[in-house]
Amino acid sequence: MVTGRPGPVVLDVPFDVFLESAAEEAPKPEEWSANISSRCGADPEGVVKAVNMLLGAERPCIIVGQGVRYGGASADLLKLAERLKIPVASSASGLGAIDTHHPLALGLVARGGHYQANHATRQADVLLALGVRFDDRTSSSWIPGYSFTIPPTRLIHVDIDPEEIGRNYPVALGLMADVRTFLRQVLAELDRHKDVDKKLDARKKWLAAIDGYRKEWDKFVSPGFSDDTTPINPQRAALEIDKGLPEDAILVSDIGVHHNWLLGYCKPRRPDSLIGSMGFGPMGFGVAGVLGAKFAAPDRPCVSVCGDGAFFMHASVLGTAVEYDLPVVWVVWNNYAYASIRGLQRGYLKGRELATDFHDPKTGERYNPDFAAMARSCGVEGVRVDRAGDLAEAVRKGIAANKPYLIDVDIAADINPAGAGVWELPGLGQSMPSIGTRYQPG
Repeated sequence: MVTGRPGPVVLDVPFDVFLESAAEEAPKPEEWSANISSRCGADPEGVVKAVNMLLGAERPCIIVGQGVRYGGASADLLKLAERLKIPVASSASGLGAIDTHHPLALGLVARGGHYQANHATRQADVLLALGVRFDDRTSSSWIPGYSFTIPPTRLIHVDIDPEEIGRNYPVALGLMADVRTFLRQVLAELDRHKDVDKKLDARKKWLAAIDGYRKEWDKFVSPGFSDDTTPINPQRAALEIDKGLPEDAILVSDIGVHHNWLLGYCKPRRPDSLIGSMGFGPMGFGVAGVLGAKFAAPDRPCVSVCGDGAFFMHASVLGTAVEYDLPVVWVVWNNYAYASIRGLQRGYLKGRELATDFHDPKTGERYNPDFAAMARSCGVEGVRVDRAGDLAEAVRKGIAANKPYLIDVDIAADINPAGAGVWELPGLGQSMPSIGTRYQPG
């Protein structure tokens, strides 16, 4: 779980084994594992080559994934980005590795990625990938010209797992290493170069172009931030939730269409502030995961944003939170649908859908249980929010209550997140970018 490439581990133990006695006492785990270091460095010659490639680039970019966050490499990442004036884009799992308000932070690269992020990474002449696996969502289904254009982009791929290097894209340089150790090696190598600043003058034109892309994106998405309609515009909802969170909050996202909105419009400032199960996609992760977050960080506010479908599957967490006296907040993104599945049905099946909308069988009106009343029946304070302007304050009140708290929010279901990338399901077609076009190398 905690060495090498960290992550969840399943221990499948038959019940009869739990009933058996062992001949000896179990050893203390820390005596076996506490002194194991997985912080391997990169090949020194490879570090020199990586530095030379970055210094010689006219349009360099960094793309970061979960490995930077889990590897505790954020501070060193920031040092390198500022030292070489290289913009930093993030996969869904990498958001927060660099403060999203930083001038060099590009935001999300994905099928629904920000224009400045996708358009920079697909034009880069050198791309430094740190702890990122280039999944289909980040890579716009690996269709060149939307998220990445590799080649001709020269890829430097650094990962602690050698199986990830060169798995989805050919590399100009692949280095197996812990990303924090690698970044420190690079910074040390840069200290040996006397002419670094002279080589950075060419970056001004590149950064100015990216600033133009950012302004185009901000103008494109700005109407959604002031939309006061009911049900609440999901883009506005993501903004208001983010406004209601203190800087040290842990936001636990469930899986569903809301997840895409949070990734696009919440602005994490630290690497441990946005948690989700990005790869496996298990509905209900955020419903219960917020309890685990609170156990792990009892002094930090912990807020879950979860879809109505996922919450109804796992509403038993209300009783668990009361039983263990865990002051967490659930924001139920109530759009009366399994909306992400419904969107796929509509998009790829010519508008047809099946069993993904929630309706009253007699009236045809939208139907869902009263989640706020359900919460109150369990001893959890529950409130309903129907206006966008009330959502941020509701989140603040929920956190300040210092007890289990549920906010049922009426969210529009028929608005899809904008993005500069695409996604393709084999045999069912390819989506279209909502801003920009496919990049074709000159």
